[in-house]
Amino acid sequence: MTRLIVPLILVALAASPAHAQLFSWVNADRLNRKLHGELVDHTQNHGQDRRIVSPILGMPRDLYVYLPPGYNPALAYPLIVFLHNADVDEHGFLDPSNLRKLDRMMASGEIPPAVVCAPDGTYSGKNRLNSTHSLWVNGNGGRFEDHLVQEVVPFMMRTYSIRPEREAHAVLGLSAGGFGAMGAALKHRDIFGSVATLAGPLNMRYDDAEGGYSADFNPATYRESTDYDPDAVIARFYGGLLKRRVKRYLGPVYGDGPDALQRIIGDNPADLLATTNLQPGELSLYVNYPGKDNYNFDAQDQSFAWLAAQRGVGVQQAEVPRGRHTLRYLRRTQPQAYRWLGGRLPAPARR
Repeated sequence: MTRLIVPLILVALAASPAHAQLFSWVNADRLNRKLHGELVDHTQNHGQDRRIVSPILGMPRDLYVYLPPGYNPALAYPLIVFLHNADVDEHGFLDPSNLRKLDRMMASGEIPPAVVCAPDGTYSGKNRLNSTHSLWVNGNGGRFEDHLVQEVVPFMMRTYSIRPEREAHAVLGLSAGGFGAMGAALKHRDIFGSVATLAGPLNMRYDDAEGGYSADFNPATYRESTDYDPDAVIARFYGGLLKRRVKRYLGPVYGDGPDALQRIIGDNPADLLATTNLQPGELSLYVNYPGKDNYNFDAQDQSFAWLAAQRGVGVQQAEVPRGRHTLRYLRRTQPQAYRWLGGRLPAPARR
């Protein structure tokens, strides 16, 4: 019996792509001593409650802010909004490996100095393992899209020295955060000029006439799903020992009722290409995905880019051919995303 229980426990602990709250133990002061820039704490995570007010969500909310090396309020900086993935909260931004890489890229001049903010997208707002993720949309657990564009971005504009132009504002989303990031960028092109996603589900209605949801993308057999099955399996780990079903992620946000599909369509990036009437040149898009994504998000992303191309809209695609939906993949690709965004953001300017 022990031989069976131990592997099952290990699978349960490793099931989360982000390994849950792995970075909740990071000491902010110690991390700051290793940075050229500065991590500013607007959270309840480090001994004091410094959270920002959110009338929209009806509770204070956590927010981390990174200020670039030599931050000077006499200059106005570009802004990057970092949207974390599922099974983790804003602590994901504190991964010392990624934050220090970003810091070094700015300190060396590899990318322009920018202010980066990382809000909390969980329903509870508490530091718990596997907290329900909002997908950064206006769902059953709160108006998180509105919180993002009506509270987080304005707070950053009021509190820090940020350039006002939409071209100076970017959003980066990881996995589930990629869904919200792309949706927010498409719906709010008056706010954001560029968007980057890493292993994001950009076409929740992906289907294939021959192989179903798990099939590789093929333009000849691609089709849009016209129904919603909350019990459908969308991911398999460890040879199928661990399965993930649609309802784990979409049920808390959209429910399982007859209107769930229409609500998903209203936020689905692949549908938003048409419903927001995206035109060529209106938005800079970068989509990175692991070629062996456990959730088949690679096929979703390829179909999204193909649909965009039908509208004459270019999408910069990047694939990690043998990559999986793992923390290792997200760590490996964040510098690539920042590098791409840095090539599109303007430099700081005098106010």
